[in-house]
Amino acid sequence: MVRMTPKMYKQINRMPALQQRGIAKARRIAATAQAITNSEGGSARITVVSGIRPGGRAFAQVVSSSRDEEYGTETTPRIRAIGRAARATK
Repeated sequence: MVRMTPKMYKQINRMPALQQRGIAKARRIAATAQAITNSEGGSARITVVSGIRPGGRAFAQVVSSSRDEEYGTETTPRIRAIGRAARATK
């Protein structure tokens, strides 16, 4: 078994193919979440943010422009589009 060093970890996480795969998955989730939001009368815009964390790990995050629609408030019904899309998207 080869032990992974911190340098190897950072190199692997900076590989374009690995980053693109994460971004592609996030985009599929974002598209599904946007469809859910639109179909339920929401006005949120769903986007993808990606990059490298300070520890060296690549990430792709799906973000809603409306926290209220995602979690709900007394006046805004909870749509939870991102969570539902993540479960539905494989």
